[in-house]
Amino acid sequence: MNASPPPPKAPSANVPEMIIATVAGVGFGVKTNNFLAGIFIGVVLGVILSLIGSRIRARKKP
Repeated sequence: MNASPPPPKAPSANVPEMIIATVAGVGFGVKTNNFLAGIFIGVVLGVILSLIGSRIRARKKP
């Protein structure tokens, strides 16, 4: 009945990749005044950086 709550999860390791992708997408969208393309570039760049980051982190695990 009095089960302890699960421990809090650590923040996702993909946060830096998502920040980089968001900033790049917003920058492109504002610079070219094409916000839809900026959103697309941000999402695609985020997925690519996350996949690369996941592979690098998987290699570093013992």
